[in-house]
This record gives sequence, C-alpha cells and structure tokens, in this order.
Amino acid sequence: MLTLDTPDFPNAFDDALKARAKSKLSYRGKLLLPGEDAAIVVTSDTLYTYLNGEPVSADHPLAMKAADFEAEIRQATERDLVRHREIVIVGRWHVSDRDAKDFEPYVTRKIGRNGAMRSCRYTYRIFPCDDLASGDGHFISFDRKTDGTSAYKTLTAFARQITAPEGLSERAILALDLPRGVVWCPATGAGCPILVSEWTASAVATQDETSGKHTAPVA
Repeated sequence: MLTLDTPDFPNAFDDALKARAKSKLSYRGKLLLPGEDAAIVVTSDTLYTYLNGEPVSADHPLAMKAADFEAEIRQATERDLVRHREIVIVGRWHVSDRDAKDFEPYVTRKIGRNGAMRSCRYTYRIFPCDDLASGDGHFISFDRKTDGTSAYKTLTAFARQITAPEGLSERAILALDLPRGVVWCPATGAGCPILVSEWTASAVATQDETSGKHTAPVA
C-alpha cells in the first residue's frame, strides 16, 4: 500500500477484462523516476509520510514537504475523505533540479471504511509540477483476446523500449538518474490493475557483455 509495488497483474487483468462490457482496455504510462518509494497518507485529522514503507520523522525533508502543502493536500482529498477513511498518495522521492530531493506522485490508493482498497492514477492537482503532466503520453490498448500474461509482457517490453532506447547505454541511464521504468495505469475503467514496470541496476549487472542480452524487465 505504501510503495509502488505490483499486485498479481495477470490474474487481476483477466478478471477486469471479463467484467468489462467494452471490447478494449487502454493503458496510459508515465515515466518512473529513480529514487525511493514515498507515500503521503491522509486521514480526516492526520498526515503521515513514509519512505520505502517506513515512517519518517517530522524533520525529514519529505515530511516537511508534506507539511508545507498540507492545506493543498486536504483541499484536494476533502471530497474523497467523505467516503474513505484514508487516502494514500504514492510516488517517488527523487533527485530534483529545484531541491536536493522532491516528491513525484504516481498512484492514489483509496481505503474504504470497510478496509477495501482501490488504486488509480494520481490526478490531484496539489504540487506545483502536477499541471505539467511530465513523463505522460504513452498509450497502449488491448482487445478482449489478450490475456493478463500477454498484457504483462507487452507492457514491460514497451517500458523497456521507452526507457532504454537504442544508442543510450543502460549504464549511462543509471549514471544520469534517468527514468528506468513506466507506471501503467488504466486510461478507462475502474477495477483494472496498475502495473509498475521498472528495470533495475541488478539487470545491468547481469548483462551478458558478449551477446548484449539483458535480463527481463522487473516489475
């Protein structure tokens, strides 16, 4: 809940497709920045911050960032908190041009009164860069003949193609802290699973230097 992890995507995709009346299911992707998984948890009377699933102290820059924007966070989540006991904004704490580190939101998780959780693409307008929609713009659609395993392979391969283009080595991408993954969210349709597809430094370390082959993308 507090990190950009991926549920059992293939089975969740199959279940979502069976429940849909429409013939296609579309996904939109946002480039995933390198860094630590970060979360801001909002309830009606509290605000918590986490890094990699662990709480941070009040004097941590992430906690101070959340405190600086608490009014904006509460205004944006006010309507959702009427029907949910908490809202979790999950993203990355990453190197920034403006500050040493900054928070980039990707996913919103809404926890109902009964404990049920629903994840969706982050669409709030809270932080100064939210209106820029940076890293957005990648789309892919699947028809009803596509199963979850095929969709997973297609999305992870496309994420790898986007973030490790020919002509730029993976080592350079890692050294420059460039995006190395994509967060795929359903463009339409509630209940469809989100996929976080990210290749890691370990994949580069296990690269076969003679053949140029790489380990499969890791989500």
